[in-house]
Amino acid sequence: MSKQNNPYTEKELKQAYSIVTQDLFNRLVKAKADQTIQIGTLGSFGSLKKTEHRMTSHLEGKSYGNTYAFYKFRFSPSARLKQALNQALEKKYNR
Repeated sequence: MSKQNNPYTEKELKQAYSIVTQDLFNRLVKAKADQTIQIGTLGSFGSLKKTEHRMTSHLEGKSYGNTYAFYKFRFSPSARLKQALNQALEKKYNR
């Protein structure tokens, strides 16, 4: 996007980006396991699903047998976003 078409200043854009990323960070931290977080109005951008996993170490040494818990996030883009990304690929590779 060129500066001529953008009605926002760089400072305003940085502030908006900061607000959005902080909001998403807080929503992901507060979400319970197996909860889906919609991104955008009614998931217009997509959604993230938070799941909890456990893994037991089979490495020899100090960590052998230790169980580690961690979260995974699965991103599912909206149909509109999928279509736009596919069109971008088609345009890039002239298909």
